[in-house]
Amino acid sequence: MLAYRTPGVYFEWLDTHVPALKPLRTDIAGFIGIAASGPLHTPIRIGSMTQFTSIFGQHTAQGYLAYAVEGFFANGGRTCWVVRVADPLKAASASFDLLDEQEQPTLRLTAITRIVTEDGTNCVYPSPGVWAHQLTFSLTLTARDRFTLTLRLGSASEIWRDLSMDVADERYVVRMLNGGARADGLAPPCQFRPVGETTGSRLVWAEPLLAASPQPFNTPDPRAANLRGGLGRLQHGKDGLATLSLAHVRGEGAPPNVTWGLSALEEIDEVSIVAMPDIMPKRHIGPPVIKEPPLDCSNLDAEAPPPPLPDETVEFAEDFDDAQLGILQTSLVSHCARLRDRFAILDSRPQDLTPELALAWRREKLVGEQMKYAAFYFPWLLVPDPLQLEGLLLRAVPPSGHLAGIYARGDLRVGVHKPPANQEIVGAKDVSVPVSEVEHGELNERGINALREYRGRGLRVGGARTLSDETLWRYINVRRLLTMIEEAIDEQTQWTVFEPNNPDLWREVDRAARTFLRDLWRRGMLDGATAEDAFFVRCDETTNPPSETDAGRMTCEIGVLPPWPAEFVVIRIGLTEGGTEIAELAGGLNE
Repeated sequence: MLAYRTPGVYFEWLDTHVPALKPLRTDIAGFIGIAASGPLHTPIRIGSMTQFTSIFGQHTAQGYLAYAVEGFFANGGRTCWVVRVADPLKAASASFDLLDEQEQPTLRLTAITRIVTEDGTNCVYPSPGVWAHQLTFSLTLTARDRFTLTLRLGSASEIWRDLSMDVADERYVVRMLNGGARADGLAPPCQFRPVGETTGSRLVWAEPLLAASPQPFNTPDPRAANLRGGLGRLQHGKDGLATLSLAHVRGEGAPPNVTWGLSALEEIDEVSIVAMPDIMPKRHIGPPVIKEPPLDCSNLDAEAPPPPLPDETVEFAEDFDDAQLGILQTSLVSHCARLRDRFAILDSRPQDLTPELALAWRREKLVGEQMKYAAFYFPWLLVPDPLQLEGLLLRAVPPSGHLAGIYARGDLRVGVHKPPANQEIVGAKDVSVPVSEVEHGELNERGINALREYRGRGLRVGGARTLSDETLWRYINVRRLLTMIEEAIDEQTQWTVFEPNNPDLWREVDRAARTFLRDLWRRGMLDGATAEDAFFVRCDETTNPPSETDAGRMTCEIGVLPPWPAEFVVIRIGLTEGGTEIAELAGGLNE
């Protein structure tokens, strides 16, 4: 700084600081599917399988979502966004109305999911489904105007002691169970109003039913009307799957200011990999058979126990036919092509039990210029099934979740330029259909990536191709690398808008782009012996003639040389007078 001795006004001209461009994360996946619990059509950020099960429940025969997310984390994924889909008009959260001494409803308990976001916002979402029918509670009167409420779901339990129905009481039941007084406004994405504290029930939401709600007097048991005391159970929950339609998954026809399915995922900018495993048909499993409890012969005079609660019929979504399935897969790819910041992983159909069927599906349904934003995998994977449906220890599941994890693993360990192929598939025991060498070649030529078991090397991904017929966009890593470069430059050069369109601005943009691409080249993300071979940047008077600047446009031309995968490695062996000579030749796009 200059030394100022004479009082006065001084001007110091400083160079404008141009923020450096940085690579973006490309390992974050987005999944759309069917879950046992959790909020509907609301993107939720998930960081582990434990967090997923705490919000969306365990594995279910109704969908593949839990299997896909489990495969994602098992194969190296760290972060994903999950959107649970169902018919929002038919889905319902289980609830129960507590009665006062006059047997009039006074307090309603409704099943919820409570999530504390990264910024500390405490959000409560309705959690539709029959899952909450396993949520039981009991009420114990501790004083004339006090009661204790015990909630149980599996091994989890909550005990809320000395609750009161008096609004002025510090242990007012609504304040305790809901985690604090309600806020004034509805803050998206919370479906219930966010509350002021981070404490509160993780299972139920309390709602008074009368202006001056009397004290709950009993817990009516659904098995016996007017039973004093006993065990209560939430009821009337609905999964909303029987009427799940194409529109709910694609996000069409939603009310104003509401998003469904795939449209809900558009709001999440950090997602770069997307999959919809639950558009595939599922084996329908009926409800379990309820057996009568055995008679207690040691006390024949005792009253007969009440019959067990009947389990709700498991609700399954109707299978999409081939035309609908083709529309859904095309919609997913169009979603990626329109946003230009993500890549779609497509599954083959479960009925495609031969490579010929998979080839026919690809030839008929998966065509067009936008297919450079998608990859297609065959066949399905066999994974350990915690449900053990029909006594089977393995269940065939779509491979998209496992592949998303492999994409993320390569991005985190090496970079997005690493082809997601020749990688071991963790968490799977076998493939549903074996693929031979000849069949693998036929699939590869049509852009279908085969999943195979290699002797001594386990299950691995046998391809890294997109569905594009263009040579330039043949490989997944090339498409995803250029997508990352485009998005990074687009998002991090927004400061140039409305700046004076002159050579000073051109030089700043040129310098920022060159620094960014040179860093990528040094990290091995671009090919070329030198930086000049790896990329070029042109932002000067040749790209910005007066006709362009007068129209308010600034143009910067950028070209990059991505690293093409060595898809075919040829080892030539020949005999010479001096002995055996071996030469390795890597072939690919430039063959």
